[in-house]
Amino acid sequence: MVRRSLWQTPEFDGGVSARLELERGHRWVFLKAIPAGSPRAGGYRTEAAIARRLPPEAPTPKLLSFVDGEWLVLAFADFDGTRPNLRPGSPDLSAVLATFGALGRTLTPCPLPDVPDALDDLGPLLRGWHELAKERPDDLDAWAVRNLDRLVQLETSWHPWSAGDTLLHNDIQPEYLVRTGPGRVLVTNWRYPARGAGWLDLVALVPYLLDAGHEPADVDRLLRRRPVLAGVPVWAVTAFGVALAGHAERACRLPEPPATTGVRAAQRRLAGAMREWLAYRTHWQ
Repeated sequence: MVRRSLWQTPEFDGGVSARLELERGHRWVFLKAIPAGSPRAGGYRTEAAIARRLPPEAPTPKLLSFVDGEWLVLAFADFDGTRPNLRPGSPDLSAVLATFGALGRTLTPCPLPDVPDALDDLGPLLRGWHELAKERPDDLDAWAVRNLDRLVQLETSWHPWSAGDTLLHNDIQPEYLVRTGPGRVLVTNWRYPARGAGWLDLVALVPYLLDAGHEPADVDRLLRRRPVLAGVPVWAVTAFGVALAGHAERACRLPEPPATTGVRAAQRRLAGAMREWLAYRTHWQ
């Protein structure tokens, strides 16, 4: 029985999210649910299947139960917390980066043998510049227009460096990071896992660091300190950034995804931040 409920903002339109205090032992759980007919239902089923198989030492929430009926309901061990602050100077930043290091240590070798390879999953998706070059939009940024051929050429150059045996989250976003205490951050919403090189998840955080106010040079200094990038060529990191930027540039011009609000506006903002970072790294005029 539920003794008390604290409602949270749901992930998607039409969904439910809450922290519940149970009568038995006054135990708290975190619950989220969505109608089985929602276009996001498949993601919830995948998340449940992945969450129950993640190793207990990984910095991820523990799934307690999953109900698949008229509603899809996931109940996790309570992880009361807030989204970490990624702004420059924030004490949360070191905790976030430490969590990425912990992901690499606890999820290598990959504990889920049936997930797709990162290149098979991301390769067809991250071809935004190729698509934009076929029919260039009138509102494309001047820097991107001048360097479009080079962006297309570099967009797939990260492919040879994507192979690895780390389980990747593969959909890193700040809203999927939860600060649950000093120096402790959990990574939630495992809906698109893949096997690949651990540095891919770290570099996927770059657009959000830029959006939080970090200068391109500051982001590069943060990256240089990460052991997971040791041995990865600078140009491969830049190429993956090009691929991420191209995806955002193309996606922000598409209709809003089902059951969401504001996704395309956020992608437009991230695309602009990534252009500045790429201009800094490439020195292209």
